[in-house]
Amino acid sequence: MNDPLRVLLSVISGVIGIALVITALAAPVILSIGNIRGLIVPGMKRKRLFWWLTVLLGVFFSGVFIAFLEDVTDKHWDEQLINTQVHQILNSQTRGIYIVLMLIGAAGFVVLATRKMENTPPLVSVLSIAAMYPAAISCVIWCLHIWPLDHRDEFTFPLMVLPINLIIMMCSLIREKIIEWNDINAKQLMDGGIENAGAVRHKGFLGKAQNWPLVALLLMLPLLGIVLGVSVLLGQRPDALIATWTETADWNLSQMIPPPNVMVDEHYLCTVAAGGHEKIVKPLRMGERHGHRVVVNRQLEIANAFELVLEWKTPRLHRAIRSFYDRYGFPIARCIRTKTACDVVYILMKPLEWIFVTVLYLTLAHPENVIAVQYLPGYRDVLERERR
Repeated sequence: MNDPLRVLLSVISGVIGIALVITALAAPVILSIGNIRGLIVPGMKRKRLFWWLTVLLGVFFSGVFIAFLEDVTDKHWDEQLINTQVHQILNSQTRGIYIVLMLIGAAGFVVLATRKMENTPPLVSVLSIAAMYPAAISCVIWCLHIWPLDHRDEFTFPLMVLPINLIIMMCSLIREKIIEWNDINAKQLMDGGIENAGAVRHKGFLGKAQNWPLVALLLMLPLLGIVLGVSVLLGQRPDALIATWTETADWNLSQMIPPPNVMVDEHYLCTVAAGGHEKIVKPLRMGERHGHRVVVNRQLEIANAFELVLEWKTPRLHRAIRSFYDRYGFPIARCIRTKTACDVVYILMKPLEWIFVTVLYLTLAHPENVIAVQYLPGYRDVLERERR
């Protein structure tokens, strides 16, 4: 590929990247303002365009945001994590019921949004609202569940934008349909009075649109009962609706106590490699580094002992090697995110490990003693005293 074409492709990819970033930052603000205005002004033009864009872009950017969040994992609450990682937001074993409720709410929203009230029976409108209620409640619980109670958790704010907008959209649609129904009722009364045959259907409790939200609230309970009953028949747990939130860890509604996170120093390849599969990297014990507990295997012990001897014997060379490694090793180590990747690094580091062992056995009278105490509390002070 020639240079001009390569430059052109680089410029195009850069422009696309900048456009995506600007869209990701501007779209939530613009769409939220539009949805709030649609709630206040029922007759706002292009309201439905804002709704569909909110759903499409909201789902897309929320998925991308979660995918790029290094700290949020899809690990079950009883799995051990590393560093500042947190467990899955919803219990993967029961979150199917949550997805079903959101789909039912979406179906109710679509039915109510796409039908004209003059051709829609009141009970259909009420059932559509009843279907939206569990979805709206789930959105509220989601926000309470991930609401940041600590400055470290502020990354969850973007994940609250879509559910808040969905609640606004539901309220906006219900208000719009109540106003539309009342306008039809008023028009029929003006045309022929209350005895007009077309206005008969507006009599009774359901004939008053102001009663729909209350009736929908009552109908929501049997609707939830049907959904839960079917889910139990399909093998789901009876308490799945509650367990979706409570059988998690690290979140506000979580009730489970997870194992403590293991600290892995992502600056250094050997430390990262110690986080691989146990059968391959063979962890020996827990150690301490910079005040945090870390997994220690023999490769990590040998590498740290070699660096210590290098610092003792050739301090200038040690500083040069350390500077080079800090500059280029850190970006590589940051890319290692899975156990399999840790396994690969561990295997690739094996030749260096053998070289380090050879150097240790050539320069130390008791190399295994020095290796064995690595990452124990205060080990450097002990070795320094022995050295003197």
